[in-house]
Amino acid sequence: VVEEYLEDYNSVSNAPMRLVMFLDAIEHVSRITRVVRLPLGNALLLGVGGSGRQSLTRLAAYMEEYEVFQIEIAKNYGQNEWREDLRKVLKKAGLDGKDTVFIFTDTQIVQESYLEDINNILNAGEVPNLLGNEDLEAISAGIRPIMMAQGLPVTKQAIYTFFVNRVRNYLHLVLCFSPIGDAFRQRLRMFPSLVNCCTIDWFREWPNEALKSVALSFFRDVEMESEAQPNLLAGVVETCVFIHQSVERRSKVYYDELRRHNYVTPTSYLELLGTFIRLLGEKRTEIMQGRRS
Repeated sequence: VVEEYLEDYNSVSNAPMRLVMFLDAIEHVSRITRVVRLPLGNALLLGVGGSGRQSLTRLAAYMEEYEVFQIEIAKNYGQNEWREDLRKVLKKAGLDGKDTVFIFTDTQIVQESYLEDINNILNAGEVPNLLGNEDLEAISAGIRPIMMAQGLPVTKQAIYTFFVNRVRNYLHLVLCFSPIGDAFRQRLRMFPSLVNCCTIDWFREWPNEALKSVALSFFRDVEMESEAQPNLLAGVVETCVFIHQSVERRSKVYYDELRRHNYVTPTSYLELLGTFIRLLGEKRTEIMQGRRS
């Protein structure tokens, strides 16, 4: 089912995702969909870069038919652009009533004040002094008919409270953070809502089965096996898995002996597979040219 959704997503998306849906990835997608389906459902995805947090969130949002919102950090992106983006996403959820997944990563924290705003949205569904008079008038004009249809008292305060409740119900924050380093600990201490108002999902090392299925997917279009060597592909896959896991094991020894971290991420495994395919192609071309000459 998840692979069918992924195929559908890739057919309509401008940026298709080449994902291998092994069991561990499917479990993460299931958790994210369960969280964002709930009113006040926000998630904190913890893992190293390249572990698939953003890709799986996009897939989960597509499965739920939710819109995805993410800020784009440009060269001159600052406080004004950030607050404008916040106004846009709050109106989309509270005024238009669209289920929206707001993906925010720790690499997008240009200023620490961004986290204060995120903390406020998680905690109360609003950011103090964010909305101007024009915004409030637009909200009042849009919310008033909805409240009248439901037979609710229409006062200035009631309209704003209704808007904030809609924001909390329709806006789902998915925070993709890395647990590495002191900055993460300090942020959690300063902004407790990051933990209190979010469901935490840990993205750990890929299991053996995941590493194998990703390697098989990468090597699907690479010609390897012949009558003389029928089990060559299985051997190459096993070797790639062994290399990646041996570096993970040595990194633990490295930390125990020198108290220094070396992080082995899923991205480094994908780079290993990509490098092997590239080198294999180069060597084959070299040999063919040698044979011709």
